[in-house]
Formats: sequence, structure tokens, C-alpha cells
Amino acid sequence: MKITLKKRYAKGLAVAAFSRTGRCMMTPKKQTRTPFQSALRSTLMKLNLIASLLVIGLLQVHGNSYGQNIKIKRQNASFEGILKEMEKQSGYMFFYKKAEVSTVKNLQVDFNNTPFKTALNELLKDNNFEYDFFDQAVVIKKSEKSNTSEPTVVKQQRILGRVMDKDGKGISGASIRMKSDPQAATSSGEDGDFSLPVTASNKTFIVSYVGYGTVEFVADPKKEPIKVVLVKTDQELEAIVVSTGLVTRNKESFTGATASFTGAELKQVGNTNVIQTLKTLDPSFILMENNLMGSNPNGLPQIEIRGKTSIPGQSMNDLYGMDPNQPLFILNGFETTLRTVVDLDINRILSVTILKDAASTAMYGARASNGVIVIQTIRPTPGPLRITYNNDMNFEVPDLSVYNMMNAAEKLEFERLAGRYHTSNLTWKLTLDELYNKHLTDVMRGVDTYWLKEPLRDFGFTNNSSIYVDGGAEAFSYGASFNYKRQNGVMKESNRDSWTGTVSLIYKKDNFTFDNETFIRGYQGQESPYGAFSTWVNTNPYFEKNTTDPFLERAINSQNSYVYTLNPMYEASLYSYDRNKNVEIQNNMRFTYKINDRFNWITGLQVMKGFTTSELFRDPRSNDFVNVIETQKGTYRQGKVDNDSYNFNTMLTYNHIIAQLHSITANFRVEAAQRKSGSFVTDLEGFPIGSDGNPRYAYSYKNNSSPSAAKNTYRTLNGLFAVNYAYNSRYLFDFSYRVDGSTAYGSENQYSPFWSTGIGWNLHQEDFLKEHPWINKLKLSANVGITGNQNYGSVSSFRTYDYGSNSYYNSFGNTIALSSIGFPDLKPQATKQYNFAADFSLFNKRFNAWVNYYIKDTDPLVVSSNRPSSTGVPRSPINAGNLVVKGIEARVDYTIKQNEDRSFVWKVNATANHYKDQYRNFGGALAALNGEEALNKTLIRYADGNSSTAIWAKKSMGIDPLTGREVFFTGEGQYTFDPTKAEVMNVGNTIPNFESVFSTSVYYKGFNFGVYFRWRNGADIFNTALYDKVENISFTNIVRNQDKRALYDRWKNPGDIASFVSIRQTNSLSDPSSRFVQRENVLSGESLNFGYTFSQQAWLQALKVKSLNVTGYLNEFFRASTVLRERGISYPFARSGSLSIRASF
Repeated sequence: MKITLKKRYAKGLAVAAFSRTGRCMMTPKKQTRTPFQSALRSTLMKLNLIASLLVIGLLQVHGNSYGQNIKIKRQNASFEGILKEMEKQSGYMFFYKKAEVSTVKNLQVDFNNTPFKTALNELLKDNNFEYDFFDQAVVIKKSEKSNTSEPTVVKQQRILGRVMDKDGKGISGASIRMKSDPQAATSSGEDGDFSLPVTASNKTFIVSYVGYGTVEFVADPKKEPIKVVLVKTDQELEAIVVSTGLVTRNKESFTGATASFTGAELKQVGNTNVIQTLKTLDPSFILMENNLMGSNPNGLPQIEIRGKTSIPGQSMNDLYGMDPNQPLFILNGFETTLRTVVDLDINRILSVTILKDAASTAMYGARASNGVIVIQTIRPTPGPLRITYNNDMNFEVPDLSVYNMMNAAEKLEFERLAGRYHTSNLTWKLTLDELYNKHLTDVMRGVDTYWLKEPLRDFGFTNNSSIYVDGGAEAFSYGASFNYKRQNGVMKESNRDSWTGTVSLIYKKDNFTFDNETFIRGYQGQESPYGAFSTWVNTNPYFEKNTTDPFLERAINSQNSYVYTLNPMYEASLYSYDRNKNVEIQNNMRFTYKINDRFNWITGLQVMKGFTTSELFRDPRSNDFVNVIETQKGTYRQGKVDNDSYNFNTMLTYNHIIAQLHSITANFRVEAAQRKSGSFVTDLEGFPIGSDGNPRYAYSYKNNSSPSAAKNTYRTLNGLFAVNYAYNSRYLFDFSYRVDGSTAYGSENQYSPFWSTGIGWNLHQEDFLKEHPWINKLKLSANVGITGNQNYGSVSSFRTYDYGSNSYYNSFGNTIALSSIGFPDLKPQATKQYNFAADFSLFNKRFNAWVNYYIKDTDPLVVSSNRPSSTGVPRSPINAGNLVVKGIEARVDYTIKQNEDRSFVWKVNATANHYKDQYRNFGGALAALNGEEALNKTLIRYADGNSSTAIWAKKSMGIDPLTGREVFFTGEGQYTFDPTKAEVMNVGNTIPNFESVFSTSVYYKGFNFGVYFRWRNGADIFNTALYDKVENISFTNIVRNQDKRALYDRWKNPGDIASFVSIRQTNSLSDPSSRFVQRENVLSGESLNFGYTFSQQAWLQALKVKSLNVTGYLNEFFRASTVLRERGISYPFARSGSLSIRASF
């Protein structure tokens, strides 16, 4: 039966793939598609066919043993000898009692390519035996019937059991072998479950797993389910727990500050992506709020670990640079991008480790100042073929509660009070009166359009489907996965599709291991044609909806100037688009050779090639081209970026324990890497009405422009030595030294050393604490080191030039112009880090906690500074000042209740984080830069003794109740109404005083529940809604909708206690003042999950399903803030609910 089912399944896949291809080729009506859509469809068809064939091939590899033909010719052979020969040829293992089969001899057989089952029947039919199948095993026993023409196939019976660690967590992949016949073996599946045939009753089995001691048990059906508990060996205790991506360290002896989470722990919080989950689990992982992008599926998050190491707002990166405060990401031992991590299928993740301090990150040298995120994906496990399918569904609802906008009646009254319909010009007075009466008539007849709903879907929907197949033998194991994720954002036609295919192969022979992993991945993103959400928020509610008129209104204002109110619905109906696509191929190869018990040699090579294309088209009918000549209406921009890279590394490792006291682990590693990027950008203009953006129809290149191109090569070379030492598991020592060379450095400082050293003390290993069994762990550690930051650009030490545009072209050729000045003496940013930690576990590990105090001092900083006009360039990098971060973080976990068999577990935990930073030693180096910030009325300044996140504004004492005017502080103890005399000073800080996450989780017999809350206390924010929509409403912007507080909370009469000046229109923006800075405390519900795992139910076994998990999630399900402000300017934020289904076969 198994043979038939598997063949039918494989055949069904093949037919489905063929039929799908046929429909694509034979569709009678041709659909209009863009070149990208056609290419994507073709690519997906090919991937579908490849995936189908791959699954078919894997199924056939597994199914061949079922349909194997037998070729045996024997005279006077023993029954047992023939069974062993059939065992070799078929791939099956035979279970039988030796006493029963040893007496059967003098058999004659002649099987010539005879099907396995037929041969088995022929062999057993005259010898009074029966059999049953058990996965890859055949159990043979004496039949209760005699002289039957065919042997009886008995109904399969099993003895169930589970392999677990001492904490009750299932161990997958443990080897389970019969003691009397080691070839009779199986392995534990997911969650450690296993089953044996009933014929194995009372047999002794040996269970083993890497890093654990072996355990023997007797397969006694009366004790079912059998529980096998494995305990880590003394030398392996807590070993290989901390993975730095380069080396592994014994957690007991490592002095670095790290946090590790399994894939299961990640999915307890959410099923969207790993970034959203980590911000809930670890206090050092800070996900900055992106108020501009909101929940845009095409946006990238901004991440920090333990604060900043570079000046925010400073773009030291060139075209191919990165966020200078972004951590380094390592995926399966090689560097990767934030985009790859965001798109990574969370179901594929085995573990994530956050490296925080110098001892854990200094191994990455010049790239480590911002912390390191190390991600390991699930690797192939030897054993029979396993298939795991996951489907994650996510529903998003836009959060509109934060938009405090006026209704139609309120807005019209506000306009009247603000004087929009008043003028001293008698010629226009009648026109303004008529305009007011028209608006009033519309309001009176019920016009009150809620524009915020128009660009939004009822809900956004994301579906992520993934399949993972693995299996094989100890010598050769394989794994293949494919996932496709379709994201529809909450704004209409905003979407993102991403996909990844992976093939993993592991080959082992003697002391040699070859590991290869190939990825092919890609994405397609599209922004909503409805434009910025703020356009819809700001549209007046007394206008009626229509899609035909480019303008909602053409009218004069109180200054007798015409104001045109654009119609966002007309704009959204045009054929404009903003989209991008990417395809990337990557291969990771690793060779490991075990020289002897002490030395290992590991060599790795990563090769990657990627292509990214972006297209931006504006329809010629767009309001952007109202006053533009016909030949310049409509624009198209295409950008292409090609990138390729390689990374080669080789490492020698040494591990040895001397006299059971001295544990030494040492690593010597060399790495060379190169990254090349090339870009090509074309701007075209002038398209006919009805054009779909095809560049062929463009009139010309954009006025005074031509295509632009750039190339970049970025190289690094480094060497690393690291050693870890522990004496009697009590006294600990770590040291690492790395030298980095980089093209990002000045030519006079191309190589920079980085180092770290740490010490630790396991007090729980001391005799005076061993007398207290309630103390399971008490560890103190401290470390110091210097790390670097290469996330700024790669050409800062060289002069760079640009080719001139067409206007500079003459008969002698093109011109070149200086674009940046090289600084050969530029020093790279270096961050000196200190970390002091306490880690303890009490009461049989029911109470666990750790606390870290840290200091980060980045000296020198690299700053983009203004240059004199005589240099020919506006800015260039210089070394100036330093930035110091100090903070403390902690986590506490407590198990309230846990049964011995872990059928009931109730836990609570809390995390907390507090940090502040400070600029030092700038002096007057950035005076020109501060002057530029003041001229632009920004909230940023660079001043010694102040924070990088400080809010700079004029100090306000509030609104004078008598006059309704704002009172300012001069800094000399004086007060004034004159804002020009007010002093700009530090009036707040966006970093909260502290931030905590509280959670609880319950597990009961397969049911799981968890909830996570975040408390954010004491952060200051500059409320732009107050600044832009309550005050500073200009004669032009009066036609936009405004915040309700502009009508209700402003000063009106003498004696009024108000927060805002009287209602009026303005000609210019006022200087930002501290009146618009508010202290915000936030309580939010980050995650709520509930689910159930089905396993060993009869209906699952009937469906050939090993386990089935169904979990529901609510993320960002509520938010309570002390400040009412707009969240989501270009794109709204959303609240989400998810459903995750996981089935293992």
C-alpha cells in the first residue's frame, strides 16, 4: 500500500505540473503583461517544475526501497542467510527471533529481478511465517495458522516512546538501535517521538545523541509510552550552546554577553518575521519606530543593539553603503543583508543568537560595533524521508484611531474663525462669501467624506506557504525547501511577493565532511498608486468623492490668490506605478576535516550574484504636470543594480582538556572578501496619453540629464586568533585579536587591530556553594575590547570624480568633476566596549535571571562635515569627537508550575532596558553643521555633553493667558514674546527612561498560550501633528483638513488657559519650541498566541501525519499612549492577527 500511495502522489505532482504548463501555453486569449510580469511568471513556472521534479526524485529515492527487485539464486541455503541477502538488496531491515529461523535450512530460491514483496511471499509461504511492515523494517514471526498458501500480513502494532533531555524537551534525531543487532535501528522524530514494532517487545535498545550520554532501555509494552531521558556528558555539558557564526563556545566558560532563541521560541511570539519577534524577546534589540513608513510591506526596519555608534542623520554611506547603526547579520556562517533576513521564512530558523559586547563580537572586528545577529537554519537530519509543510496566514487592519481629524462641520467652522473667507478686497469679498455658502450648503445636506478609508483595503492579507523535505543516511543527508510569501498591505495595490528555494547536501566520510547549501531567492514589490496616506488624511471632508476631475476645488484664499485642491481619487485612477524586483543566487560551501581529536580544519566559500531593477512611472495626466509643456508630461525612471560577491575563509581549531582541569579552545582564522556593485539609472520624459510606461514611447531623456552609471568594488582582508580557557569549570578567560584591512579605511591606515579579553567566575562550581543545592548557577563575568564599524561608505580615503552631463560635452570629449575629496589619514571608527554581567539560576532552575551593565565609547567618530566652496565639494568625511553609551539590561524567568512529565508548565518572565548616550570632544569642529541645522529649523544639534537623540528647540514657558502670545525663555533668566531672542536648547530626549516587556506562557497537554506586554516610560517626542495641524496653518494649507485641537484647544479670550495660540493663518512656519515636545508613556500588547499540537491521535496516523500544530496570534493588538499623535505618515500602522498551521509527515 505504501508503494502505491507514494507512486500516485509522485505521479499526481508530475501531472499537475504538466497540466499547469499546458494551460499557460494553450490559453486562447492573450493577456497583456509587463515584461517583468512575464519574466516572473516564467520564472515561477520553472521553479514549480523544478520543485515538482525535485520532490518526485526524493520520493523515488525513498520509494525505491519499497519497489526494489530482488535477484538471488541459492542452493541449500539457510533461511537466515537469504533474509540477510534480501536485507542488503532491498534497503529494509529484518526483525526476527534467531531461534525461530535458524532451524529452517536447505532452501532453494531463484529470484531474478523479482519484486520485493513477491519474493518475500514466495520465501515465507511454505515455512509457516507471517510478516508486517514497519517503516523501513520487516518483522517476521511464526504464524498462528499453518499450511496457508500465502503468509499473513498482520496489522501493524507499535510501542510508542519519547526521547527528551532532563528539562523535558524532545530531542529530534536521536539514534535508537537494538543492542543485540545494531543494524536494527531507527531515530526519534520531531519532538523526540519514536515507535517500535510490537515484535521488539522486551528487547534492549541503546539511545545515543551527540553531546549526550548513551542510555539503555527495555521495550516493555506495559510501560508505554516509554520515556528516555538523555543527560549531557560532563565534558559536553552546556557545550556548543553559543554560536558566534565563526566559532562555537561552551556557554559555561564563555565570558561574552549573548542571547539565544530557538525557532520554537520565536514562533511563540509571532509568525511574520524574525525581526518583529526579536524586539519582544531581548531588551537590547531595539526596533526603531518608522513613523514615515508605518506598516508598509516594502519598508525596511531600522534596528539598533545597545544604542548608536555613529551620528544619526549623517549619510556617510555611498550608493552601496548601509545604515551606520545597523547590526551585522550572519546567516549560516556568512554575512547577509537585512532584506534577506526580513524575507527569511521563520519556519526555517533553527536558532538566533544576539552577540552584544566586545567578547562576543570582536571576532568580527571592523564590522562588530553595532552587535551581530547570528541565524542558523534547519539542517538536514539523517533518517527516513520527512516532509514538513507550514502555512502562515496574517490579517492586518489599519489603525486609524491615531488620526484626530475634523469632520466637515468642524472644519468649516475652523476656516471661518481663521478668516479664510474674509478679505478687505471688496472685489473678492462676494466670491469668498459665495464659496463659504457653497461649503455650508454641502455640509448642511450631509456631505462629510471620510477620506481615510478610500486608499485602504478592508484588511491586508499575507500568506506564506513553505515545504521542507529532508532525510538520508549518516554518510549522505539531504534537504530541500521552498517557500512563497504573498503580502498585500493595508493600502490598496500595495504588495510584496518573495520566494526562496534551498537545496542542502551533507556528505561525510571518515574524518571529512562536505556541506553545501544553494539558495535562489527573489522578490517583487509595488507601492500603492494611491500615494502617501497623508494626502488622504489632509483632504477636506466637505468635498464629495469623484474620479474624473483633477481638482476638488479651484478657489481664491483670503490673500486673493488662487489655491488648487488636488483630487487624490483622480490621481489614484491614473496608470502610475512604483515597483521593484530582485533575483539572487547564492552558494555556501564548507569543508571540515578532523585531523585528530584535538585539531579540526574548516574552509568555507560563499559566492553570490544578484540583480535588482526598479521602475517609477508617472502618468502624463498627473497633476504633477499641470504647468508643464506637453513634451515633458509623464516621467519614467529605471534603475538597475548588479552585485556579486565572494567570501573565502579557512580556520584551524584546537580543543583539548588537560588532566580534567584545563579546558582550552583556540581558533586561528583568515578571511578574504570582495563585493562589487554596479548601477545604471535612466530618466525619461514626455509620454503620450494612455501610455503604460514603455520607455519606447518616451519623447526624450529628462531635460538636461543623461543616463548615469556607477561601479564600486569593496574588499576586506582579516586574520583572527581567539582562545577560550577554563580551569576546573570555575575560572574563565577569553581573548581574541583580529586585524582588518579594508578599502573603507584611509590609505595610510588600511589595517586596523581589534581585540577583546574577558574573565569569569563560576561561583556555583566552588565547594562553598555546592553545599547549597538550591543554587544551580551563579556566574560573574567582565570583558573589554575594541570593535569597528564599516557600515559607512567605501571610498572615503580616495578622491572620486563624476563624468559631466551633456552640457559639459564638447568636441574633445566629456568632462570630469571632483565629487569627493580623499582623506588618506582618515581613521576608522573604533568602539571600546565594557561589559559586566551576572547570570544565575536558582531553585532547580525554576528561577533564572541575568543582568548586564555596559559602556560603549566610539572614538573617533566619522562625520560628514561642510567644506569651503573653494574645494569644489559641499561635504567630506572628517574625524571629530566621540559618542559614549551607558546602559543596563536584565531578564528574569520564573517557572510557577511544572509537572514532572512537563504535561503542565506555567512560566512568567520580564525584560528591562535603560540606556543613555552623550557626545564628547566636538569642540567647535561642527559649528558650520550646527548652523545649517538651525537654518533648516531641524531638531538636531551636535554639542558636547548632549545626547545624539536630544530634541533641540526654543524653550517655551507656555501661552500668556492675557494676550494669547507665546512666552519664551532667553537663557539668561529672562522671558520674552520675541522668538528671535529665545535660546535654542536641549528640551527633551527620544530615548525612554526605561523599557520593559512582561509575558506569561502556559503549556498543558499540547495546548499552549502566551501573552506579551510592553511598557515604554519617559520618552519625549516632538508632536508634528501639533506643530503642523494645530498651529502653523498657512494661507495655502488652510484648504487641508486639520487636527481637532486646532478648533477646540486654542486661546480665544483673555484669561483662557490654553496650550496653543489663537486661531489664525500664517505666512511662515514658527521656530519649533518646547510646547510641541511631550512626554510619552506607552503600554502596548505586542503578542497574544494560543494553539494546540495534535500528535499520536488515530486520525493523524490514518492520514500518515506525525504531528499537526495550529496556532493563532494577535500582534500589536492594543496600544495606550499618554500622547495623541499621528503614527504613519506615508503609510498607516496596522494591527494584525495570524494563523499558523504546521504538519509533519
